Amino acid sequence: MTRLVIGAVVCLIAAPAELAAHRLDEYLQAARLSLGRSVIGLEVDMTPGVNVDGPIVALLDRNDDGAISPAEAGEYGESLLGDLVLEIDGRAVALTLTRVEISPRDDLMDGLGTIQLRAIGRVSSSATGRRHLYFRNEHRPAESAYLFNTLAPEDAAVSVVSQIRDSVQQAVRGEY
Repeated sequence: MTRLVIGAVVCLIAAPAELAAHRLDEYLQAARLSLGRSVIGLEVDMTPGVNVDGPIVALLDRNDDGAISPAEAGEYGESLLGDLVLEIDGRAVALTLTRVEISPRDDLMDGLGTIQLRAIGRVSSSATGRRHLYFRNEHRPAESAYLFNTLAPEDAAVSVVSQIRDSVQQAVRGEY
């Protein structure tokens, strides 16, 4: 009986670590928006699992020299921005890439690396009342798992009223 209880405890302790682990067959894309009166900030952190990292690394290391240059990182970041839709009050918001950081190629191939993208979009600050937000991530949907959240606004005059995500968190509608 004691062995059974010890075995159960060991399984319970080990289970959360396995459940929290990154899945091998997905490209996890976690997007976060920070909302302001005139600037929208975007953060996207992407982690390719080892079963999908080959095609992702090939997109990053375009000249196949074994390293991802800053120029290649920038090209991938711009490509990703082209796959994102951001609208405020029904109007498209152009996103400007501000930073891309990519783990070394070997880390990506081992399923341990990440790609971090940062961008901003400018919106009219003259609008009054509630603003309507629409965001959609259309980057590599066949192998991707998506997460989305809106960060707590730094500006006390801005507050998030609602967020309605689709079932896979690829798209969100909201008000602020």
